[in-house]
Amino acid sequence: PWDLDSLPKFQQVGRDHTRFDGPLKVTGKAKYTYDVKLPGMLYGRMIGATVPAGIITGIDTSKAEAQPGVKAVWKADAKKVRFAGQDVAAVAAVSPEVAEDAARLVEVTYEEKPFVHELRAAMEDGAATVFAEGEAPGGPDQKVRGNIAGPNKGGRGNVGSGFAQAEVTVEHTYYVPVHTHSTLETHGVVAHWEGDQLTVYASTQGVYAVREGLAEALEIDRKNVRVICEHMGGGFGSKLGPSATGSAFAMAACKLAKQAGAPVKLMLDRHQEQLCTGNAPSARITVKIGAKKDGTLTAVEYTSYGSAGVAGGAGTAGPVNSLYANNPNLKVEEYTVFTNTGPSAPLRAPGHSQGAFAVESTMDELAAKLGMDPLELRKKNESSPVRAAQYGPGAKAIGWEGRNAKAGDAKGPKKRGIGMANGNWYVFVAPNVKAQVKIHRDGSVELLSGAQDIGTGFRTAIAVLAAEELGIAPTDITSRVGDTQYPEGNASGGSITTNSVGPAVRLAAHNAKVKLFEVAAKALEADASELKSEGGKVFVATDPGRSLTFKEAASKMPGEVIDVTVDRKKQYETFRGDIAGTQFAEVEVDTETGEVRVLKMVSVNDCGFPVNPLTAKNQVIGAMIQG
Repeated sequence: PWDLDSLPKFQQVGRDHTRFDGPLKVTGKAKYTYDVKLPGMLYGRMIGATVPAGIITGIDTSKAEAQPGVKAVWKADAKKVRFAGQDVAAVAAVSPEVAEDAARLVEVTYEEKPFVHELRAAMEDGAATVFAEGEAPGGPDQKVRGNIAGPNKGGRGNVGSGFAQAEVTVEHTYYVPVHTHSTLETHGVVAHWEGDQLTVYASTQGVYAVREGLAEALEIDRKNVRVICEHMGGGFGSKLGPSATGSAFAMAACKLAKQAGAPVKLMLDRHQEQLCTGNAPSARITVKIGAKKDGTLTAVEYTSYGSAGVAGGAGTAGPVNSLYANNPNLKVEEYTVFTNTGPSAPLRAPGHSQGAFAVESTMDELAAKLGMDPLELRKKNESSPVRAAQYGPGAKAIGWEGRNAKAGDAKGPKKRGIGMANGNWYVFVAPNVKAQVKIHRDGSVELLSGAQDIGTGFRTAIAVLAAEELGIAPTDITSRVGDTQYPEGNASGGSITTNSVGPAVRLAAHNAKVKLFEVAAKALEADASELKSEGGKVFVATDPGRSLTFKEAASKMPGEVIDVTVDRKKQYETFRGDIAGTQFAEVEVDTETGEVRVLKMVSVNDCGFPVNPLTAKNQVIGAMIQG
């Protein structure tokens, strides 16, 4: 719970607000990319490679082109195939059914090559190599042996001396499989040309990234590209990177639309979504921990092999670098292993769930070997004062004190246990963002940001911030987001969006309010510096009876609108860069069937001061359910 009484007495910020998009989503009125339908729109369909490795020797689209209702075709330039489902061709037709039929008629021939699709197999000597020498992503300086790139090294101190001081040592290896994002709305775009102007509706976490990616891929001026994302049906990181910004399916839709002279909607199906749009990499992680008999850590050695398919980004060392920073000796080596599978994409903190699983499992193993309570072991080595404060409430809520008794009391095949694990994140900020606030003469207020609301309640949060500054209700503000015609916003990933855009929103609202005060001051026979706005009124701070409603004040404007756009100013981002969290869970395992049921979860999180506690809590609950 948030102790709001100890915080500044805000009227709107820090209070519960129902999300603006809630009614739209539950009634089906919210317009997702999938829902966009333009006059004369055609339907696109991607054709993916049917082999995981090979050379394309021919693409014959003649039968598809002859199919009635087919209006355009596209062929990929790439000749090498490195994963099944890799984009090879596309068609656009008058209906999804005709497009699907036409796609089956595209004939692709291959010179098939050996392949490897699983992390551990790809690490073996003699395994088929995904990339020839010098072709692997990561640059010319990257060391690559077979399919293994790296290592990236890190750490501190001297692990050799640290293990020499250890009285107890544990070492374990963990394997985490690939996880796919499985968003409810698949990746896709609607592309529409009007002369040289291209408008793209995209299911994306970064409208500006899509604009940049498509402008580069199509070799056109980015000022001629407009990208819109009104609502987005889930991303979790998969709609953040190259697979969502300048990739073949988006580019193909644009080229098909240009060729056909009509808008083209191209949404991937569920099978394509699983193959092509990214995944959380699998990982094999070995953790070795040395400690004194009292549980004090003396050394940690961490080695990770992660498979990002045909891409990079398979690192998992975030947690080991951040948790238990009191440990003086740490050695980290991270390797990327290439496989003939689709590229990686962040999944709710890239590499962190994999890394935390390995580190925290090894801490439990150490506790067992020491005969020590796992919570007390973590307390002994805790480096974050915030997490140290989180342990008590979390343990109390899960009933940690009685965990062993509860496990011993279980009768029959179903056994119960209580466990815990720690996690971390960071404070990230995008500096190059803007915000715009418009106060119209009728008293209505518009708030514009190019950043997109990917389902986290961003459009509501920024309205709350603007409302606090203007002294009106958030529902009196119309938030417009997710459009590259609006002031520049950042891509949404890493818990960055409200933190980045919020200060710009507040400043824009403040500057607009100052201009409104200059107008109202004459009517109130006061100096603008004496005015205050609160509760939908503008009044003299020392004489609240001298007041105007917000709408009355706006009606005094000589022009139609007060229009303010500002750049984000530097805040206090470097005051603290780490974010702490701890989780507890009670589970039941049927020892005969292997079925696992989660009975109770407790999540204690470092959120700072939440702009909208209702949505912050719901976001945590959603993350617990997804986890």
